[in-house]
Amino acid sequence: MRLSNKLPFAAAMFALVSIGASTVASLYLEYGQLQQQVYEKLEATADGRRNEARGYLEGVRLDISSLSSSFTTQQALFGFSGGMNFLGDDPAKELHARYIDGNPNPEGEKYKLDTAKKDAYDRAHKQYHPGFLKHLQAQGYYDVFLINPAGVIVYTVMKERDFGTNLLSGPYKESGLAKVFQTAIQSKDGTVSMSEFESYEPSAGAAASFVASPILQNGRPIGVLAYQLPNDRFNRLYANSKGLGTSGETILVSTRGEVINDSVHTPGNDSLAVKVDAPLVTAALSGQESFGELPGYRDMTSYAASSPLEFAGSRWAVVALVDSREVAAKLYTSAMASIAIGVVLIVLGSIVALVYARRLTAPISRLVDGMAELARGNTDIRLDGQERADEIGDMVRSVAVFRQAALDKQMLEREADERRNATDADRRAREAEKAAEQAQLSEAIEILGNALQRLANGDLTARIDRPFGSNLDRLRVDFNASLERLSQTVASVRANVTEINGKSGKVGSLTDDLSRRTEQQAAALVETSSAIRQIMEAIRHSSERAEIASKLAADARGNSDRSGNIVGDAVSAMERIENASSEISKIINVIDEIAFQTNLLALNAGVEAARAGEAGKGFAVVAQEVRELAQRSANAAKDIKALITKSGEEVANGVGLVKETGSVLSTIAGQVVEINDHIHSIAGAARQQSAGLKEISGAVVRMEDSTQKNAQAAMQTNADMRHLASDAEGLAALIDQFTVDGSDTAGLSRPSNTRFESAASPAPANIAAPAFRAAPRVAPATDKARPVASPARSLLNKLSAGLGGGKPAQNEKPAGDADWQEF
Repeated sequence: MRLSNKLPFAAAMFALVSIGASTVASLYLEYGQLQQQVYEKLEATADGRRNEARGYLEGVRLDISSLSSSFTTQQALFGFSGGMNFLGDDPAKELHARYIDGNPNPEGEKYKLDTAKKDAYDRAHKQYHPGFLKHLQAQGYYDVFLINPAGVIVYTVMKERDFGTNLLSGPYKESGLAKVFQTAIQSKDGTVSMSEFESYEPSAGAAASFVASPILQNGRPIGVLAYQLPNDRFNRLYANSKGLGTSGETILVSTRGEVINDSVHTPGNDSLAVKVDAPLVTAALSGQESFGELPGYRDMTSYAASSPLEFAGSRWAVVALVDSREVAAKLYTSAMASIAIGVVLIVLGSIVALVYARRLTAPISRLVDGMAELARGNTDIRLDGQERADEIGDMVRSVAVFRQAALDKQMLEREADERRNATDADRRAREAEKAAEQAQLSEAIEILGNALQRLANGDLTARIDRPFGSNLDRLRVDFNASLERLSQTVASVRANVTEINGKSGKVGSLTDDLSRRTEQQAAALVETSSAIRQIMEAIRHSSERAEIASKLAADARGNSDRSGNIVGDAVSAMERIENASSEISKIINVIDEIAFQTNLLALNAGVEAARAGEAGKGFAVVAQEVRELAQRSANAAKDIKALITKSGEEVANGVGLVKETGSVLSTIAGQVVEINDHIHSIAGAARQQSAGLKEISGAVVRMEDSTQKNAQAAMQTNADMRHLASDAEGLAALIDQFTVDGSDTAGLSRPSNTRFESAASPAPANIAAPAFRAAPRVAPATDKARPVASPARSLLNKLSAGLGGGKPAQNEKPAGDADWQEF
């Protein structure tokens, strides 16, 4: 864009920004004031609705406290509770049959039935129901409940399905009514409690809240009076949108974020079906007043103010709101007027700026044309206005300087061309020399790389014979020398590996033989020690049993002596039992007579109860039970008498048997004395045998410990030699990877994975072979070697023969058995 156009545009933009900024600022201030007014009105509305709801709830508190403390309410509770005692095993079912299922009034009007005219409960219902119904209709409650201490709803006005159920164990134990009952029944000072608004199934799932107060008698709760508050009362209260425009309303929000009242701006029922979540709601539920935006409710963003509502331990948030679009619409007219005025001012300013810009940009346009010619290389241009003292004059003088600079530049370019032609020949010569050096370096790198590749593959014969250039040949010589030294080192290591393989095979074979023989000797000693311990244990058990038998014989003799005395006492006891049996027979006769008299008295009582008619039915049942009890007592006395007679006969037989037992025990006592003497002799002999075997066992244990240590040392040596052979094999595998001048690594000996083999190979002349001390040769044990009997085994056989009467011990094997092989 040219300057002649930019200046008017800049002037217009300046006017636009200035006027627009002032308009926006005024609209922003006006919007802020309007928003402040809206928030103040919303706060006042929320506070007013909160106070109205609090006043209503305080009236409910006073009403329920007054009614629960009245004498009539206490009498009604006693009447209903007492009447339920005559309703059978399932009072709730009976009450539903009378006042709900059998009620001729339609659903929702069951309260019109005053009595079912059957029993005491119906009489109490007829007496107290009209008063409670009148109170409910006067106060506008949904329902009134009387609940006994056990949690049973003994009375309701509306007669819904909760009538007669138990709030502690019945189907509605989790309802709000159950919660306020549990709180109220524990209160001893008449405190009123209130539940949250929740869906209540007996009331067709409608939102319901319950208020409860204890019924006190002498400071003790005897029941609970409860109200079910009507939800439409809160709907009417919060439906008043006066002062909130066409979109505004007031809502009541529970601690779960559920809207309790039904909105007048939606077609459906919003009670407990809509949730709101915003910081201002959270603040109100925390006990603080707040305001701000409420997004999402009714699919709009609202300006809202909240206020906390607290009653009887429960808390709600009262929220007054209005659609933000309705507030913004009020600014529309003012904004349009301000924009129209701004457009007119911008047009006038643009016209003035255009005229002034034309006068200012004419000489600048001529100067621009001259600068264009100068840019194309034409230095023959006319520059007017160098005498002006303003910025345009400065621009003309600057262009004159540029024109002179262009002339000087043309002269310098001619001189530079001449110098450039002179230096081109020198540059081409230096480039040719550099290319030759680069080719020589590339060739040396390629040859050295091939040699290193062969070295990486294990080829130690990769010499470089072709000379490099004068500057690089030192690299070739050093590489060949290093390769030569590495080849000599690998050859020396190969010779050492061969020597290690041969020596490790010899040592491994010797240690295998030593380990096997040591294990055989250790096994023989273990079996010898085990056999000795078994014999010692058998002798010890024999000695112990002899001692025990001796004690038992002595005890048996004493017991036989005492048995004679006990038999005499038993005879005396039998005689006393016979005398006691005759006394018991007399007592049984007395019991039989008492049972007969009791039976007569019960019969007379039954006759008198029959004369009394309906009032004596209970006493007749008792008389019948007493008569039956007397009859059973007489039968039992007869049975006992028969048993006692039979017991006397059995006692007489027992006296004869006890006398015979005494004579037999005397004979047994003499025989026990002879057995005791023989057992003492056996015990002495067993103790002497046990002492001798202890000494033999100690010697075998010491031999066994020494043999075990030798076996462990041989096994450790064998394991070390196997590790050495494995390391030598690994080193040989590494050496095989290299190719050395005039050598073949395929002949390297390697140790076997299962046995050590001697594979000696001469060491190279330039490597000193390690000196090994000559060790004595030990013939390995073979399957054909003749087994030698263990000395300890022979000793054990002799000992067993002596103890067993010349016979060898059972489980013993011949001395030549393979399990007893030794060196």
